[in-house]
Amino acid sequence: MNETIYEEKIIHISELDDFLASRLVDSETMPLMFSVSKYDSQGYITIGQGEASGSIREGGIDFELSPSEYQSLDSIEIGDFTKQTIYTSSAYEFFDFILMYLSHMECLLDFTGNSWRINILKYKKFET
Repeated sequence: MNETIYEEKIIHISELDDFLASRLVDSETMPLMFSVSKYDSQGYITIGQGEASGSIREGGIDFELSPSEYQSLDSIEIGDFTKQTIYTSSAYEFFDFILMYLSHMECLLDFTGNSWRINILKYKKFET
């Protein structure tokens, strides 16, 4: 996939659902591609929108029902979220959770029915 980021903003993560919804309304094509990075420890993120190539994988897991959401932080498997489509009613909750483990990610995103669908394409874990 050859994605190009053409617009970056710094927003508070609590504004993420509204930010993404406005981008979906303004878009003529789906899915959308976003680059998301943790900006600081106060809840701000850098989000960039780009041109997507490809489509969202079928199937996947429901984030609200995922056992990984409720496991202890020591036993989380990020691979559970990077290898399949994530369905969630709140992009904010998912990104807030995943950015505890990843410093940066690129993903495809759309909205269908009553769920956000997210495919993580690339990611970087925090360096330890």
